[in-house]
Amino acid sequence: MILLNSNAQQIFWLGRYLTRIQYACGQFPFLDNQDALQYAHGFCLPAFDASSLNSLFLDAEQPSSFSQQFQYAKDNIQDLRGVLSAKAYAELNQLIKNAHENATYICDVAGDCHEVIEAESEDVFLFFSLGQNIEQLDRQIRLKQDQAVTLNNLNKVVELLTQIGWDKLDDAWQQLKLNPDNMNFYQFSDHIQNLFEVDV
Repeated sequence: MILLNSNAQQIFWLGRYLTRIQYACGQFPFLDNQDALQYAHGFCLPAFDASSLNSLFLDAEQPSSFSQQFQYAKDNIQDLRGVLSAKAYAELNQLIKNAHENATYICDVAGDCHEVIEAESEDVFLFFSLGQNIEQLDRQIRLKQDQAVTLNNLNKVVELLTQIGWDKLDDAWQQLKLNPDNMNFYQFSDHIQNLFEVDV
């Protein structure tokens, strides 16, 4: 299947949102104030301790809440109706249809959605994997976590992208590999965004 760039972009962001939700779910509820403060500073969130960060995740009005992040993922899934297999779309639609604002339930559904996408075509899974790994690397840079596994996974994804004509990422990727910092990450992300917006 040949994906339109707009569809590839939606799959990419679905990978990012689901990965973001799943990581936050794994940390929630925050119990240590220092850990919570590091997370809040890393993502520029208006929280100052574990309690305020936990409240933010549960506040449906907050852009970084479980509810809002899941809504973004739901929107991407709806937009992919003509791209995903009928079976996958039906499964995903049933999952998100039953989801409500209970944080634990959203965490379970995010994991289930992840599994459905992984069983899709190679092209779909490729851009989903790109989104997953970009989200993980973004978090690891922000929170000063180990990046070795993610960089290795991204290297494989970039090689596969090159094979389908996305060869304009290589220079920015080499820079990011050498120096995985904020500046090189944003430059690489910009290159990805540019490729989504033009015919390749």
